[in-house]
Amino acid sequence: MTTLPSNPKIEAIRESIRSSNASLQQLIEGPLAHIDARKLYQPPAENEWTIMQNLAHVVEFMPYWAGEIEKLVAEPDSNFGRTPEDVGRLQGISEHEMDSLSKIKEALPRSYQRLDEVLGRLKDSDLKLTGKHVRYGEEPLSWFIDEFVKNHLKGHVEQIKRCIELVG
Repeated sequence: MTTLPSNPKIEAIRESIRSSNASLQQLIEGPLAHIDARKLYQPPAENEWTIMQNLAHVVEFMPYWAGEIEKLVAEPDSNFGRTPEDVGRLQGISEHEMDSLSKIKEALPRSYQRLDEVLGRLKDSDLKLTGKHVRYGEEPLSWFIDEFVKNHLKGHVEQIKRCIELVG
C-alpha cells in the first residue's frame, strides 16, 4: 500500500526542481565535462550569457529564492523577490562567471540542497500566502515558486543545452 504525500503540491514542485537539477548535473558530468573549457566562457551569440554565467546564476539563485520563500512564510504580504537589475544577482554572476567547472560542480549540490530543505518544510497551504513583488505586484507563493524557481531553473537548463549546441 502506498501512502500519498501529505503535501502533494509541494512534492510535485520538489520533484520538478529535482528533475531539473538532475538534468543540470548530467550536463555537467557529460557534455560540459568533455567540451573545450574555453567554450564555457564563450558567448553563444551577441547579448547571450555564456554557459558559465548560466551555471553561476543557477548556483546563486537557488539559495536566494530559498531565503525569500522563508521570509514570505514568516511574514506573509511582505515585499518579495528582486528584479534582473538587483546588485546581488549581478554580483553573484560576475564573481563566478569565470569559475572552473569543478568549482561549479562542487557548489551546485549545496545550492540545490538549501532550496530543497526550505521547500521540504512547506505545506500546501503555504502556497496561498501572498507577497508583493516590485514588478509583478501581489502574487501567491505558488506563482513565485513556479515563475522564479521551477520554470526559471528549467529555462536555464534549456539555455545551457542551446549554448552547448551553439558553441560546441
